[in-house]
Amino acid sequence: MTQRRDHSGAVAEFLDLAGSDPDLLRSGRIPDPQPAHTPLFRWLASVVGAIEEFLRARGGTALRAGIRVFWGVLAAAGILLLVGPVINKPMDFDDVLASAEVADVEWIARDAAIDYRVAREDDGTFSTVVTERFTANFVNGPEDRVLRTLVTEVDGKDTGFALLDATVDGAPARTEAKRHPTTTDITVRTPSGEAFAGEREVALSYELHHLARSQADAATGDAVDVWDWPLFAPSWPQATKGLTVSVTLPTELDAALVRQPHAAVGWLLVSGNVWLTPDETAEGSVTYSFDNTDSLPPHSDVWIEFTFADGTFAEPPKTALFWLQTWGPLLPLAALGGLMLFALAARWVVWADSAGDPWFVARDSPPEGLSPLLAADLLGKPRHAELVSSLAAAPARGPADATERWLRAVARAGRRAGRLGNLPTVAGWRARWARADQPVAEKLRWAPDSYVRDTFLLAPLAVTLVQWGILRQLSHQVILSAVWWPVAFVLGSTVIAGVTLWAVWRPRPLTRAGALATQQLRGIDVFARATRLLERGPLADPLLPYATLFERPRRAGNAVGVQAARESGDRRVADGWRGEHFLAMPALLATVAAGALAAGSIVLVSTQPAPYGQAEFLTWPSSEASGTIWTQTEGFEIEAELARDEQGRARLDVTERLTVGFEPGGASVPQFEREWPRERWGQDLGLAVAEVRVDGAAVPFVETAGRHTTKVTTKLGEVLTGDLPVEVRYALASPAVEVRDGGDAVQQVRWTAMHWFWDDTFYSNQGNPYDGSEPVRPVRVQLTVAPDLAAELRSGGWIGHGDADRMPGESGQGIMPWSAERDMYTDAGRVELIVGSEQAAPDGALIAGLDADAVESRPAPLPGDGEGEPGEPYAVDPALNATLGQYELGLTGDLGATLNFPAGTFSNVADGVAERYRIAAGAPLALLVGLIVAVLAAAAGVFVAALRGGRAAGPSLALVSFAAIPLLAVAQSVVFWWVTGPMQGDSAVVPALVACSLMMWAAVVAQWVAVVRAGSGAARNGAAEADSR
Repeated sequence: MTQRRDHSGAVAEFLDLAGSDPDLLRSGRIPDPQPAHTPLFRWLASVVGAIEEFLRARGGTALRAGIRVFWGVLAAAGILLLVGPVINKPMDFDDVLASAEVADVEWIARDAAIDYRVAREDDGTFSTVVTERFTANFVNGPEDRVLRTLVTEVDGKDTGFALLDATVDGAPARTEAKRHPTTTDITVRTPSGEAFAGEREVALSYELHHLARSQADAATGDAVDVWDWPLFAPSWPQATKGLTVSVTLPTELDAALVRQPHAAVGWLLVSGNVWLTPDETAEGSVTYSFDNTDSLPPHSDVWIEFTFADGTFAEPPKTALFWLQTWGPLLPLAALGGLMLFALAARWVVWADSAGDPWFVARDSPPEGLSPLLAADLLGKPRHAELVSSLAAAPARGPADATERWLRAVARAGRRAGRLGNLPTVAGWRARWARADQPVAEKLRWAPDSYVRDTFLLAPLAVTLVQWGILRQLSHQVILSAVWWPVAFVLGSTVIAGVTLWAVWRPRPLTRAGALATQQLRGIDVFARATRLLERGPLADPLLPYATLFERPRRAGNAVGVQAARESGDRRVADGWRGEHFLAMPALLATVAAGALAAGSIVLVSTQPAPYGQAEFLTWPSSEASGTIWTQTEGFEIEAELARDEQGRARLDVTERLTVGFEPGGASVPQFEREWPRERWGQDLGLAVAEVRVDGAAVPFVETAGRHTTKVTTKLGEVLTGDLPVEVRYALASPAVEVRDGGDAVQQVRWTAMHWFWDDTFYSNQGNPYDGSEPVRPVRVQLTVAPDLAAELRSGGWIGHGDADRMPGESGQGIMPWSAERDMYTDAGRVELIVGSEQAAPDGALIAGLDADAVESRPAPLPGDGEGEPGEPYAVDPALNATLGQYELGLTGDLGATLNFPAGTFSNVADGVAERYRIAAGAPLALLVGLIVAVLAAAAGVFVAALRGGRAAGPSLALVSFAAIPLLAVAQSVVFWWVTGPMQGDSAVVPALVACSLMMWAAVVAQWVAVVRAGSGAARNGAAEADSR
């Protein structure tokens, strides 16, 4: 005790003991209070303890087995949902086809008539009385019933279904209505109970409510009330021959319609659409109806859509089922969150370390019965294990060679301690300790085993499996990429379940003996710090292995290495310290960098569009905007004027006048759209659309930005029909960009009036494309260049059809003269054409025009015949011009003009933008090539090292071979598909990149083989050397 009291001053220097009892400190006793827990975790722990006591008092082996079986059954159910059959799987294409056999239906409906009488109740809600009449033909034999299933919960609202009447052949039928969560089955039997046979007249009358809902109008985006109703929902498994549908509205509801009602009849890919008009207007009501005389196979779809002004109907509260379906996915998340809190409380409070003494003292002798390695295991210090093991192996007495070998081993272990490269050794110690569980065997720690721990272990697994199974089932009902929140909830639950399992997977709290042993080790630490044992040594001091446990492994190892060099007198005593299991830092850095590149490549392709994709336009080959397919351009006149303002800025003003055909042939309101370039060479062209007018009236529109273009789509709420004039006015505030023309920098204005995919013909009858087509007329483009700019114009003309050095979003890089001579051949022979015109206005402005109806032509001899002879004068031939299309006019590229001006003509041109754009455009390809070269170089280096290294083919080389290089190859493969996938099929770059990628993977496999063979050879050599010794 004297020695311990002498160290009390040193203890105070090394420990922050503010607030402690001075008398206690002078006695050499160091306070060791137990950690305090928050009130929440104390309460959670009390609940866990009470549940455990309750179960132990009333249960036994059977109860515990029952708990395990319960969670096991739940987990099995989750696995079944995850890998088993899909429950209530929607019918796919093949299922619907297979059900179309008449022999498989119970009966066929003939002359079906469905009538809806819609009303608005006193509380403002929607209601309708439905009457269904049909002749049921039991072609496949008698049936004991007729079943009709109706949807009775829509958009979270109860439809308030009520069966009003049911008859069979005019007599009251025997009926039964069975309610399901979202549907209701109506079973109809004959009045006398006999089976249905032959043909029977069946009539149903029922009432539904709350079928309208508020939503954004697909055509205009405005809020509307929509009654969008499937008449046969949820399914109609009968074939139907002849169908009449009528809907009667009160006049006030008819006045609230924002457009004509719409109806559709379809089966799989075949459908028909019709916009309804009033059939009759009786006093106070309006009736809409449509007929279908075609035979409808089973599971056909019949829809009606009535769009009312916003606020026409009031909506009732949502049902309990709706809220359960909405917030139900959060219940398992909340349950797992609560379970996680209880598990953490169990880990930190219920299974907390046992208390030792209220204090401990400095200790200058090793604890009895506690070896250094067991102490490291007790404290959970696998990073110190190798160093402690080396120090503990000090030879008591022996030859100098043994001491020298020990000092060398200690110095090398010290250099490895705490370094990332020592992770394999640390992992080995950790696994060895986990298998042996020596502290538990020595009763220094104990392994909790209880009822609640079984639940903490099994419940998260079971619930998470069920959630993933439900998610898999849900994936067959909805598109999870659009309805993303179930995935987010399940991922959150999975994370919480992981935390719960971590908390209870392997708790090993200290026993009373373990707590006392830990205090003894802390006392050794106090003594070692007071005496600076780690810095002064000696290494053979029996306390030193214990003292290193309380220092960072890197610092402890460095101190031991210095001491080993001092005691051995050899400054290079630690040479060769890396050892056969040590991972070199370059190998670790290479693996981390390769992993970062692999992760970065995935993020890159997930967030950025493909750099060389063909999807350059928003309106070609098709448009995502609804309704645009039902309009077509039948003629256009486009006028543009290029000017320069007082600040020297270029501006292009454009007015388009088009004849557009509107055909209400589908379920969407016909809409018109146009698309123009928004940027060029990376420079914003300043596109601004001022106005769109249809039939003389300004209409709303929406702009959509693509990769290089912007499209304008009208938001018409009215269903238009016929050929109507459309006028579009827009401007380019920065139309000029810097380009290279023969090595010199020029400022170029490339105006694309129409992209290359403009049609030169249109359908004569848009509703029936087989009725033929007509040429688009007029086709007229005019460009006016202001006088001051016309004088500075270096070159210009119509956009040609050459695709050399093609730019994304552009077709045609050449320049065709304003007035170009062309040849064409007809049945009468060769004809020479003059396409386009150029003239100077009185004020000096340049006016270039292109008019398909104004093309001049004349007959011409075939090449080689009549050369040098004067030809006929050119004249306009209306009959010939009516046949001219894009090819004859030489307009197979973009329709527009290119103007080149000297550098400095315009002030609003970004300098160097073209060069920066080329660099940015080539960066993805350069990245791909760089990854290929990096993988090939790394694989070649590892291959050579494996062949020449012999025993050197250790963990570092294996890490690079089997981790870094594959990760780098994965990054290359991800970028490869991102770059080459959307490339044009005729690109010469794709085959070269494919060949290089295949060669890269061959190199990866080759270096794998070389490393494996080198490792096998080293193992055989080592065995042979051991046998020879």
